[in-house]
Amino acid sequence: MKAWAAFGLVISAFVAQEPQSRIDFETNQHGWLVLPGADGKVELTENPNDVKAGKRALRYTYTAAAGKLNAIIYLEPENWARAFRFWIKADRPALFAFSVQEESGERWHAPFWVSGNTWQQVTIALSDFTLAEDTKPVNNKLDMDDAQGIGLVDVSAVFLTTPEAALLFGDQSGTRLMWLDDFEFLNNAPVRRGDPMSIDDFQRDYLVWMATAYTTLKREAGGMRVEYNLPFPYIFGALRMLEPNSLRETKGIEITVQVQTPTTLAAFVEESDGERWSATFEAGGESKPEPRRLLWSQFTITDDTKGKGDGKLDPAQVKMLSLVDWGALNDGGPSVNRWLVQSVRKMK
Repeated sequence: MKAWAAFGLVISAFVAQEPQSRIDFETNQHGWLVLPGADGKVELTENPNDVKAGKRALRYTYTAAAGKLNAIIYLEPENWARAFRFWIKADRPALFAFSVQEESGERWHAPFWVSGNTWQQVTIALSDFTLAEDTKPVNNKLDMDDAQGIGLVDVSAVFLTTPEAALLFGDQSGTRLMWLDDFEFLNNAPVRRGDPMSIDDFQRDYLVWMATAYTTLKREAGGMRVEYNLPFPYIFGALRMLEPNSLRETKGIEITVQVQTPTTLAAFVEESDGERWSATFEAGGESKPEPRRLLWSQFTITDDTKGKGDGKLDPAQVKMLSLVDWGALNDGGPSVNRWLVQSVRKMK
């Protein structure tokens, strides 16, 4: 994201702007603008259907295309902030990322899933951010005193608009809309349980997973609801990125899940060298979520990624985890189903 370097060219226009802990978008002096070099325009809307609170909200209109960056930024973030809370809506399901750019050059991001066509509140703590892969580490610490700006990026529009990605995620290209309202800087981070063995316990008020095409994701009953209802088979599932080395020295993963209709689920992990590994398990008809333990020794390499690496699964190199309804791809398998994923944990 070299366009962040353009911050310095426009900061001077906002020096006189008074910092504020809450931006309600009721006036034209809200401070948000399109990232220089990115696509689209920002404007205020008074359409009641597109306003969460008050009379106005921010609307961002842009065109998604392969290799095209779509982002809006705010150049006067509060340096005392320990978390951010806002309401967001998009015109279709998509993965977004909240980004913080430091003057040192470090860029931090926190991904979150937007279900589409409904307002949802997102509360992101500083501890939720990870250093962007293409950023050179300086001190490996997010320091708001050094923050040059914050931004919202449509990740789906950047990475999922290629023909290859469309096969799995559907067509993401075209004109898109995103709305933002009641943006707050918070002095206190949300309280969450600390568990070093947890990959995801779904405590946040947002999901870090993203859905494949024709699959609906939402937070529900302290977990993640995965749902699909189609008369033909497709790759129904959810995936999320993992922090580097987060699975180092683990023996496998434990997935606590409840599935409505019996089927075969598959867990996939992808290494940084491109090798992908999978393991399957039977689930369905449980009265409550039940743990399924998968050892790394149960995973086998996928045929399409053989030869990309050394042919050995190294948990420390795993960068992505996916859960897929494998049974839906077989003749007679259910293409209508619901899961509740309550937790995903490391095994040591």
